[in-house]
Amino acid sequence: MAVTQITAAVLAAFNTTVVTAFRNGLQLGKEDWKEIAKQIPSGGSSNTYAWLTQFPAFREWVGGRLHKTAAERAYSVDNRLFEATMDVRRIDFDDNNLGMYSGVAEGYGQSVIDLKNDLVFSGIKGGLTNICYDGQYFFDTDHPVYPNEDGTGTAVQVSNYQTGTGELWVLLCTERAPKPFYLQERDAPEFVGKTNPNNSDLVFEQDKFSWGARWRGNFAFGFWQLAYGSKQAFSEDNFNAAYNAMMQFKGDGNRPLNITPDVLVVGPANRVAAEKLILAKTLPNGADNPLYQRVKLVVTPLIA
Repeated sequence: MAVTQITAAVLAAFNTTVVTAFRNGLQLGKEDWKEIAKQIPSGGSSNTYAWLTQFPAFREWVGGRLHKTAAERAYSVDNRLFEATMDVRRIDFDDNNLGMYSGVAEGYGQSVIDLKNDLVFSGIKGGLTNICYDGQYFFDTDHPVYPNEDGTGTAVQVSNYQTGTGELWVLLCTERAPKPFYLQERDAPEFVGKTNPNNSDLVFEQDKFSWGARWRGNFAFGFWQLAYGSKQAFSEDNFNAAYNAMMQFKGDGNRPLNITPDVLVVGPANRVAAEKLILAKTLPNGADNPLYQRVKLVVTPLIA
């Protein structure tokens, strides 16, 4: 069999094939993160979320406009850079053995979705140890809520966390405009090749051509008021306690926030109990289940 001449045209055609496959792969992954988070653009090395101190709400306009002093606090999230690299042996060009690489490139596209899912759901777990906009852990027992609408006065402490030793499960309110979590994106996914057949150190040293995928962004906490975490055993009583606590959350100035949980996120350890509580139409005694489909159930190993 004749050896394929590796010209710029041959490499350009192969590049088109694998880039197209990569883009197809971006459509294959199930974007579970979109169930609980919102993508937000990033225009620099980081995003500053000073606006999180102001849960959106109207008040009666008496006197001048109300400018919250609490907005002076700032919560910043640096963007992170992620990469994945696909090498193609030169001998596979020589032997016309390239068919497998379309599938590989498609898998790299799908792995972008895996990355976003991992960032968001791992970020939820990080809420037990990472700070959000008010200077507290995202899931904490002492979030400050102020008696005056402008964020002044002596704060009371409000909890959005049940302490315990079990696997974390989380109630969320996702149907309001503000969100409990954000995925900031600085650079959209891309897939580019280093393909010059006459001027590539990689070809010379390792007899390989290389394609690289990259994405830049990060996970960010939104409003803690839209989330409630628990490490207590998942049970009807603990679920109802968390659900009711969220409905009673108030903002600065003792203003009810009108929050109703709509999503429950659990890991493998709580899957069976959650399915029985939320997805069963009837109770073991035959009576109607009052919690049937009360919230949408999201089960993911990424929160385990």
